Amino acid sequence: MDWAIDNRGSNTKRNMAEKNPQSQTDDQKFDKKTTEKPWCSPNLLVAAIDFGTAYSGYAFSSRAAFDDDPLRITAHKWSSDLISEKNPTSILFDNNQKLVAFGYEAEKQFTELSNDNRHEDFYYFQRFKMQLYHHDKDAKNKKLPINSKSMLSDISGKKMPAMDVFSAAIKYMKEHLLHKLSETEDTETKKEEIRWVLTVPAIWSDTAKYFMRDAAIKAGIRGDCLTIALEPEAASMYCKRLPIEMLNDHIKVQNERFQFFSQGNQYLVLDAGGGTVDITVHEVLSSGRIKELHKASGGAWGGTYVDEKFFDIIKEIVGDENFELFKKEDLAGYNDLRKDLEVKKREINFESTKISFTVPNQLAKMIPKNYNHEKVECKKGKMELKVPGIKKWFSEICDSIVSHVKELLEEQKKKQRNIDSILMVGGFSESFFLQETVKTAFPNKHIIVPNEAGLAVLKGAVLFGHNPQVVVSRVAKVTYGVNTLSKIQDERDVPDKSRIRIIKGEKYEKDVFSKHVTKGEDLVLDEAQEEKTYFPIYPDQKSVQFSVFTSQEENPKYVDGCKNLGSFNVKIPDATAGTDRKVVVRFIFGGTEIKVEGVDENGEITECKFDWSENAEEECFGMAVEMDES
Repeated sequence: MDWAIDNRGSNTKRNMAEKNPQSQTDDQKFDKKTTEKPWCSPNLLVAAIDFGTAYSGYAFSSRAAFDDDPLRITAHKWSSDLISEKNPTSILFDNNQKLVAFGYEAEKQFTELSNDNRHEDFYYFQRFKMQLYHHDKDAKNKKLPINSKSMLSDISGKKMPAMDVFSAAIKYMKEHLLHKLSETEDTETKKEEIRWVLTVPAIWSDTAKYFMRDAAIKAGIRGDCLTIALEPEAASMYCKRLPIEMLNDHIKVQNERFQFFSQGNQYLVLDAGGGTVDITVHEVLSSGRIKELHKASGGAWGGTYVDEKFFDIIKEIVGDENFELFKKEDLAGYNDLRKDLEVKKREINFESTKISFTVPNQLAKMIPKNYNHEKVECKKGKMELKVPGIKKWFSEICDSIVSHVKELLEEQKKKQRNIDSILMVGGFSESFFLQETVKTAFPNKHIIVPNEAGLAVLKGAVLFGHNPQVVVSRVAKVTYGVNTLSKIQDERDVPDKSRIRIIKGEKYEKDVFSKHVTKGEDLVLDEAQEEKTYFPIYPDQKSVQFSVFTSQEENPKYVDGCKNLGSFNVKIPDATAGTDRKVVVRFIFGGTEIKVEGVDENGEITECKFDWSENAEEECFGMAVEMDES
């Protein structure tokens, strides 16, 4: 293991006062490039894949179409059903773990296999994206590190590598899109001329984003042609382009519609999808570009959890074991019930007194005859949810969303920010009940729900691929730094003596967190954050290993309890200068993903290739710190 010794106090953070004089406003600071021609994709076509919890889809537009009309976006129609531009995120593999089918076709084939009792040797995954989210949450507690060996469970509990499942799903949509292009485009588009965009929730960790990137690369998408888009940002970009009449505002301004995306407007984005709810705050700058005011937050409050609440009501009637038996013996009936749910949960509103569902025969046999309860009534193959049942079905999830939004708005108010608008996007935002819950909770806010709210992320991802620099800054969700050794000046300052290491007669404190980015800090597009200079410990050392960590604390002292994103090496082959050789480390947030660079004394740049897939949870001691107070 190679070691390094840090900057001796000589932080090389760029002189922001010189670059951005105090007389500059925030608009000027973040819009310093607005006089230049806006960045546009050099690719001939942008293709976006929205990988959702319940439904997935793709859309694309050529550069010519974008230049003519940015909203000329083609979204593939998968069926004639209500959710035609989305395909169920269901995938079927054979006993050799080879892809058999995806989407509606996977549901159909697995149902047929189940009916013929031939399904036991197959792997069938539904709504598996959230397993990655929950897996990642556990990883933060050091229980289940996400790596290339992480496993997913199918509906029967059989396991497959998560990377294989995700990459197969992405590959299916990629190949389907390429086939669609060959049928619709007048001229053949080469694969290297396509800019691919893959959507991820904004609340996902860096590790989860790296996982999705690697899955896309394994699916055959070139890494240098791939962009990761954050779902609420993509949706915001789409809504920004929409005509005002397509933004449904529940507050009508006399003689003039509210100008939602006008300069200086600050608004909250509520992206309610199938699995997660992403919430963030944006501000429109003078150039029309977007600045993030608050780090993305949210939780597992998506539409699929409303489904679970509905099934809980059924379980109260028939029991858990009977309901699981119904799912196993009548999969077709279960899928029909879920599809009916997708329609009904969009229609339910505050005025609804009862909602009727057709009960599959297998399930109907388990329900007591003429069952009548304050929440639900069952008779003649129909189930009617009454008002108490409807409220139970929706309220817990909707109340969690509203509670989080209230906390966030209160926090913004303390910062003297005027957040007077809420933009609701995502498939679950099409629910009238959720819309009315939000409107009731925030009667003085503009609640904007665009037409096709469920497609805002997908189509916005295409726009993001054409112009990713529309977002000029983001807020750091975590604190970033590197693992170091620090030379001890006074041993009394190190109460934990087990941290002391002796190297060549010098005493060092190990596992010190050398901070580069602070949680909550504004991360300006393509600008290096705080740079620090590091030095090798050994005079004949030929390389320096850096391990990158994140923390939920603003000022962590040690890397203990922090999350290890991975490591990288910077070569320093010329040992002439011994331990005086410098290596500068800088963190750059040029897009939705972090980039870390190491620069040697000759200006040679080594970009961090995070080795997260195998070593994300290993203990690493790649560097040491010696502060130079001179």
